[in-house]
Amino acid sequence: MVAGISLLFHFLPALEPRRQGLERSQGLHLWSWAALLIVGVAVELAVISVALQWPVHGTSFIIGGIGLMFAMIGNQLGKSRSMYLIGIRTPWTLASEEVWIKTHRLAGKLMVASGMLMLVAAFLPLPSGLVATLMLGVIAAAVVIPGGYSFLLWRSEPRGNQPGG
Repeated sequence: MVAGISLLFHFLPALEPRRQGLERSQGLHLWSWAALLIVGVAVELAVISVALQWPVHGTSFIIGGIGLMFAMIGNQLGKSRSMYLIGIRTPWTLASEEVWIKTHRLAGKLMVASGMLMLVAAFLPLPSGLVATLMLGVIAAAVVIPGGYSFLLWRSEPRGNQPGG
C-alpha cells in the first residue's frame, strides 16, 4: 500500500494538466502524501494492537490516523491553487480561481476541525456507535459544506467570469 501511494504521488506531477497550480501547491501535494502514509502506519498499528492485545483498541489507531490525515491536508488546502488531481474539484472551483481559493480556505478550516474532533474521539471511552456517527457527521460536513459553498460562490460571480456566460 505504501509503495503504491508513493508511486502515485511521485508521478502525479507528470499527470497534472494545470502544472502551475500544482507547483504553487507543493505543500498540499507533499502533506497529502505524508498524511496517507500516516494512515498506513495507523492501520499497521491497529493490526499490531489486536495481535498483541494492547489495551488500546485497534480502531482507535485507524480513527486517529484518519483524523490526523484530515488535519494535515486541511492545513494545506487554503494555500492551494486550482488543479485537477488534488483538492475539491467541483465544476465551480475548476471554473474560477477565486471560487477555488475561497472554497479551499473554508474546506481547510472544516477539515482541520473535523480531524481534531476525530483524533480526540479516537481515544475517548465512547461507544463505537457514537464514534461512527461522529466520524460520518464530520466527514459529511467537511465534504458537503464546501461543495455547496463553491456553487453559491460561483453563482454570485458576475456572469462574465462563468463559462458560457
